[in-house]
Amino acid sequence: MKKGLPRALFLYLPSMLDRFKSYIGAQQLCRFGDRILLAVSGGIDSVVMSHLFREADFSCAIAHCNFQLRGEDSDADERFTRSLAEFLEIQVFVKHFNVGDRVREKGISVQMAARELRYAWFEELLDEQSFDMVATAHNKNDAVETFFLNLSRGTGIRGLAGIPAISGRTIRPLLFASRKEIVAYASLHQLEHRLDSSNLETKYRRNKIRHDVIPVMEQINPGFIETMSLNITNINEVLGIYRNAVEKVRADLFGSSPGRIGIDLTKLSSLSPRRTWLYELFSPFGFTRSQCEGIEQIMHSKPGKRSISTTHELYKDRDRLILVELTGETFERYYLDSPEKSSSLPFPMDVEVIDRSDLEEIPPDRLVACVDLKAIQFPLTIRHWTHGDYFYPLGMNQMKKLSDFFVDNKIPVPEKESTWILASGKNIVWIMGHRIDHRFRITENTRQVLLLSLQPDVVP
Repeated sequence: MKKGLPRALFLYLPSMLDRFKSYIGAQQLCRFGDRILLAVSGGIDSVVMSHLFREADFSCAIAHCNFQLRGEDSDADERFTRSLAEFLEIQVFVKHFNVGDRVREKGISVQMAARELRYAWFEELLDEQSFDMVATAHNKNDAVETFFLNLSRGTGIRGLAGIPAISGRTIRPLLFASRKEIVAYASLHQLEHRLDSSNLETKYRRNKIRHDVIPVMEQINPGFIETMSLNITNINEVLGIYRNAVEKVRADLFGSSPGRIGIDLTKLSSLSPRRTWLYELFSPFGFTRSQCEGIEQIMHSKPGKRSISTTHELYKDRDRLILVELTGETFERYYLDSPEKSSSLPFPMDVEVIDRSDLEEIPPDRLVACVDLKAIQFPLTIRHWTHGDYFYPLGMNQMKKLSDFFVDNKIPVPEKESTWILASGKNIVWIMGHRIDHRFRITENTRQVLLLSLQPDVVP
């Protein structure tokens, strides 16, 4: 027995393979004859996952991404993964990525750029090499960390449901196991692995939860991960009941006729708590949480009052609301009257003013914009971009049309068409989710910063 590991864990470990196979079967992640692509970084989780798949006699291969972000360490990870594939006697696919180019092209964070590149390549391999699914090595601890990350951002009950065992063609067959069990399994089978030093840095929010929050909770309850895993399972079950109840109410209130849906206002007004019901009933039609809150105003307004989502238009018609799917171009416009006051926006966004001295560094995140407060004039306008719009990209003193910017940065058409801009008067301040205008950048003369943060749902 390896020194330092509890005897109880070793008594439990022989069933790890059986639990692995049982979990795959219970969650219907894949079938025995499927070809599985294993996403392997070289870390302990993905190494153990690979070993379990081979022990279970699945047909599989390894996919490894070398993002070239940590110099020799990245190359060492690649060499290790190739040797792991040789040891397991399975094929390995390796691809080198230039994450910096993606960051500069799209103005996004390094983490987000790496994620986009990684999953896009996995999808290519699935199609080109005829694999059925790609498996990632998320475990119970990852699910608990995601729970707290979502809880801190206020994503609602869906965000508290943890990480799904399957989404699209991605499966997560290690969600049944805790990190302690994975470490013990690797020790028992003498499985070597690589350590990513960035996982120890607490500048990332997930790592703060991993290293600062969860250890404190484990001091209170040593079985905290197992308790939280059970809580997440319970939340998922409650979420299923919740969704069924919402669908029954929607079927009762929403009456379909050719080209439109009519909603009974009397029945809608009787629902409580109304704010939650409005979100659950109307969010599937493209309405954001803030827009759903604004629907209550439409309910009590004169006929003709309306709200437009990305896919539908909702308006008041006497004793009912009418929901119509959009078929043509629409012109939505929202206003940010001040940092403290805004109209209902079509997406969640945090707005605050901070002193320049309190901003230690400008976040390298495309969902965050830091602009010089003195350079802008309220109210700010939020609208979709139109042909003919132009701006001065950050770092350039030369004007550029937005249409050219989208082409140069290879932004897909669906993403381009749904892009919003933030404008001060006629001047574009921020292509939201992409890049700010050079004229509104923070300079040595900046005293106060307007910090704008889009808040998307958290995904693993």
